[in-house]
Amino acid sequence: VTAETHDLAVVGAGIVGLAVARAAALPPDEGGLGARVVVLEKEDRVAAHQTGHNSGVLHSGIYYKPGSAKALNCRRGKALMETFCAEHGVAYELCGKVIVATDEDEVPRMMNIFERGQQNGVTCEVVGKERLAELEPHANGVQAIPVPESGIVDYVGVCARLAGQVRAHGGAVRF
Repeated sequence: VTAETHDLAVVGAGIVGLAVARAAALPPDEGGLGARVVVLEKEDRVAAHQTGHNSGVLHSGIYYKPGSAKALNCRRGKALMETFCAEHGVAYELCGKVIVATDEDEVPRMMNIFERGQQNGVTCEVVGKERLAELEPHANGVQAIPVPESGIVDYVGVCARLAGQVRAHGGAVRF
């Protein structure tokens, strides 16, 4: 057995652990720390728990209070995730979603969501029943907010690429 020396050990090969490990392993000229990193994972693969079992949603930030840390981080994180996926060949799709007010009582809450979206820079609009039927024939509502920039992403694929980058910069991922 050969002893290995690392500057940093990260426990967990989910998206958070691997993103931290990648950031530490990247050289300083690429925005990292240039550290020798080892990721320790109790399972036999990356993203074996929460990251690999979530809905895969790429959130637009429409629901968050304008100017809040959640809103700002969501918008920035979405853009960064799209760039990462495009650069590293990870599957993602901006398939959109529709937020529906099923009756008149829900319209004021829906309008609040719309206003938040507008203030957060989310591409969205308010549409009536006819346009809703065109967008989503199975939805029944009085008004809706199409959000075309919402999407889905392969977070397991993201983790695989992050692990590959850790290794490419001299780090290790141990299962």
